[in-house]
Amino acid sequence: MSLCGRILLGLSAATVTTFALSPIALAAPKGSKSIAIHIEGPNADDIREDIVSLVPETLKVVDDDAFSKSLRSAGQTKPVGDALVMKAQRKKAIDRIRKAGKAAKAEGVIYGVSRTNKKKKKEVYLVYVDENAGDLAVDSAVPLGGSRDDRKRALEDLLGPTLSQIAPAAAAADEDQPKDGAGDGDGEKDGDEKDGDEKSSDGDDKGGDGDEGGKRKPHDPRSALFSIEAGVEFAGRWFDYSDPVTQNLRPYDVFGQPALSISGEVYPLASTDIPVLKGLGITAGFMMAPGLNSAVGDGDPLGTTYQRINLGLRERLSIGESSVLGISAGLRLLTFEVDAAEALASTVPNVSYTLIRAGLDARVPVGPVALALGADYLFPLSSGQVYERFAGASVQGIGAMAGVLVPVTTGVEARLLIEYARFFSSFEPAIGDRYVAGGAIDQYLGVRLAGAYVY
Repeated sequence: MSLCGRILLGLSAATVTTFALSPIALAAPKGSKSIAIHIEGPNADDIREDIVSLVPETLKVVDDDAFSKSLRSAGQTKPVGDALVMKAQRKKAIDRIRKAGKAAKAEGVIYGVSRTNKKKKKEVYLVYVDENAGDLAVDSAVPLGGSRDDRKRALEDLLGPTLSQIAPAAAAADEDQPKDGAGDGDGEKDGDEKDGDEKSSDGDDKGGDGDEGGKRKPHDPRSALFSIEAGVEFAGRWFDYSDPVTQNLRPYDVFGQPALSISGEVYPLASTDIPVLKGLGITAGFMMAPGLNSAVGDGDPLGTTYQRINLGLRERLSIGESSVLGISAGLRLLTFEVDAAEALASTVPNVSYTLIRAGLDARVPVGPVALALGADYLFPLSSGQVYERFAGASVQGIGAMAGVLVPVTTGVEARLLIEYARFFSSFEPAIGDRYVAGGAIDQYLGVRLAGAYVY
């Protein structure tokens, strides 16, 4: 029933008779300026952030943790789930949401469930629950299959009219502000509130970067306190000489060797508002290929050690609404050694790199997933046994990374990553040297399947 229809119905009821039908009442009582927004299911934080960005400036958003506590106190201790869509089964849940909204002193509650519907389409089903027990002003789904901009437009189409109707007018909001200190010369009242996090104490402000006012946003890669990743990597190595002369230069190749990988990042000052330091993190990673064996011709398998250790610092920068740029530097230890007898050990390309690593990386959302990209410069402090055989050995290295990050649930994502490193060297052999070649190329490739938790 449209707003005009409800007005006409009310006028006719006043002059003719009384109707039992309860209309949808959205008018906010004077001085009521708060609304609660709570989303459950996959990508809940991102969806909530998009909704918060639509809230008029005169309407504050209740802290989601505080509302969640009120919701539990009201008896809703488990997610509502698909019951929100089933109108015949959701009465208890709606009553609890209404009770929690009153406890949180909210004018109303936008409650949503992110889900996959019967047609296998992703959507967020939204309702608006206020103190009235009649029909719901919002009771519909928004598709999640398109881009984030498409989702925002759909959310605005559904929620915009209701939000505009319940938000106090700007003039009314000004009347509610305290008069003290108004004459500060710039005509603004309560300037601290204007510059601060006006809508939500968890940092979900319009156009924010996830950590305004020192209030970080949990599970957001732009402001996460820490993240940890664990997975399986399928590793490969290719070593070959350029312009080989002597016959004692043995190339090497292997691919598809399973390896175990774990890595993490921690940002100790992420919850502060200290420039530079709030985005500064400590990074660490370890990879090892257990059970790797090498063989020469039809010879017996030789135990082989392949491992990688990373330690460093990373500065995290928010770019635009949701992208992240990382600037990193640190130490990498890369070891690949074949446990061979002395005669054979003098020909296999054993290395033990100690590297200074400097690089850039980026995380760029594309629709429902994110792309990961990165590039490194690798400067060897030491290179290992194979390079010690040659006079005038000079070694340099580069690295690259690309992958797809797929959200699974709040804070959890699946990752498919490809990492590549290439070391290129040149030698200056002299006549009579035991080992003579122009240089060598040492390449490493890893295809990693992993799960990650971002907090």
